Amino acid sequence: MLLGLLLLLQQDSAYTRVETLLAAHDLAATRRLAEQLVTAHPQSARAHVLLGQVWYAWPVIGRYPALEEFRVAARLSPRDPVPLYWQVRVGEYLGSDEGEGIIREAILRIFALTPDYEDCWKLFQGMYHDPGIWRRADQALAHHPDDPVALERRAQIALALEEPGRADSLAALVLARHDPYVPGFLLRAEAGFDAGRDGAGYAWYDSALAYADIDSTGAMWHQVWMIASPAEFQRQDSTTPGDRRRFFEWFWSRRDPNLVTPENERIAEHFRRLAVVRRNFRLLHPYAAFHYSGVARALAASYERDTDLSMVKSDSFFDQFSPSRFIMPDLRGYTDTTAQATVYALANLSARGLVWLRHGRPDAWERQEDGDFGTHTWTYNTSDGPLTISFEGIPGPFHSHHGDYIVAPPANPREARAVQALLTSDGTSLPATIQVRGWSAFFLDSDGENTAFFVKAAPGATAVVLRDTVLESEIVAARGRGLLELTAPPGSYQLALDVDSGGSVGRFRGRVRLPAFSWGTLGVSSLVLAPGDSLGDRGAVLADMPADLSYPAGRPLSAYAELYGLTRDREGRARYRVRYSFAPLRSALARLLGGASPVVFEFDRGGEWRGAMPEQLVIEPGRLSPGRYRVTVSVTDLPTNVKSETVALDITIR
Repeated sequence: MLLGLLLLLQQDSAYTRVETLLAAHDLAATRRLAEQLVTAHPQSARAHVLLGQVWYAWPVIGRYPALEEFRVAARLSPRDPVPLYWQVRVGEYLGSDEGEGIIREAILRIFALTPDYEDCWKLFQGMYHDPGIWRRADQALAHHPDDPVALERRAQIALALEEPGRADSLAALVLARHDPYVPGFLLRAEAGFDAGRDGAGYAWYDSALAYADIDSTGAMWHQVWMIASPAEFQRQDSTTPGDRRRFFEWFWSRRDPNLVTPENERIAEHFRRLAVVRRNFRLLHPYAAFHYSGVARALAASYERDTDLSMVKSDSFFDQFSPSRFIMPDLRGYTDTTAQATVYALANLSARGLVWLRHGRPDAWERQEDGDFGTHTWTYNTSDGPLTISFEGIPGPFHSHHGDYIVAPPANPREARAVQALLTSDGTSLPATIQVRGWSAFFLDSDGENTAFFVKAAPGATAVVLRDTVLESEIVAARGRGLLELTAPPGSYQLALDVDSGGSVGRFRGRVRLPAFSWGTLGVSSLVLAPGDSLGDRGAVLADMPADLSYPAGRPLSAYAELYGLTRDREGRARYRVRYSFAPLRSALARLLGGASPVVFEFDRGGEWRGAMPEQLVIEPGRLSPGRYRVTVSVTDLPTNVKSETVALDITIR
């Protein structure tokens, strides 16, 4: 017994000596000792692992001998994940489809032993998957029926296999063991959307938002970074844990395609697109050198440059729009020349998948055959006109192409701008089929500092949002039917306005400037016109003003405006001249031939001074013939002869 103990101590000492020499990178001496250990102890998995590690570190030729040693060790110790993980390391070094196959087989065996070993799951997610591969992983992880990590990963696999019902059941088991848990909420949300149960999807996603501030997994960002803009990447990087919920609420609010509904349909649309691109646009060769080697990417760009220079004479174009800039989206430095993975590898999607995820199905899809590989050109019809982007295989020498699609370098500056726009933006595919009709009006708020902004639109219910033009944060919003009122400081804002009529949507996105009014400077509010002869207050006239600014010819018109900053005389009164002008809107030919002159109403008025003085007028029936008019109101402060005028209002008398 004492002899056996001494032999074990000598053996452990030999192992320690090999590990020490290996750490010092004394490969020749380490190899001699490791080979002696294997000869003396051929059934020792540890000895074979050590010899494999020596071969793994050996320059140029060592990876295949290392792989063989690790495989021997795995046979000798089938319940030990260490020899299998060293096989993963060999596969990573080899790269290419061969290396990926080595990694996959080793990881699948590791999953059967333990569901959460080192970075195996992260590596596995970045590989090529077909349904058969996913099912093998599911079977391996099923060896751990009560492990929450295994259950969570099986739920992710079920989503990839388009089995949302099973994914939801597995995620429910995860939450039963770990609640609250944001990744579990997200799994159930995605399962709900994929199954067409949007109500459940929104509810579970809202649960994830509710706990976003305490989540450290990064799961919410992992699901959406592929559609983020460069500015959103920067904002996410600077977001502190306590602000995560607010960040994601902001992220989705600026994408909401129907502000009227309580749900944000863009969230459901994103998850449905995600299911489509995972199925149709996954990478075929994610371990290609192109994705992990800056040298390989630079070489591919050089092939494109050589090809395109034969078609474009000016080198100055390539100085500004070099092919390397467009081989992958320019997000957070993923186009660098180090060994960092490409954006395609990080998403495990081809370029077509990334663009589909951002913008959905293209409006036009053209393919040009080019030997064994085609060039695909997609066109999206946007509010800025058609934007086109092309895709081709990863370029190689002699016009060869890799099997995965990347963004093709643009041929001219116009195409470059379109590519840049499509790769840094995203949009909804939900159609806006209604033409929005409506108006807006501006008044000084009762606090004397802010601007009251009134909106009425048709048809249906309306929602309006004002956002900051820099951070695009929501400043103020209003929803409902009829007249809507918002109050904000004077300045420029992004305006989002939607109408919803029976599920059909009308959408407007633009900018609006809220004017600055004050009681100390002459100014005129917006003009309000309502049918009828009632001299009501501001609210009543605004409520009666039709959304389409169309008025019956046989009825009187009631006009209302407010005057600010009139001069106050010694008796506490104000005096001013007001001029209403209804200028007929005529065609260019009619203007050339001459026609009716503007209909003008002008008065000198006075009254007890107030900071905001109402100006009202009733126009009798028959004073305005049927037609279209541009209406303005100008006011002159008589004591100072200072003049101010409203913004023009276009109306129709029918």
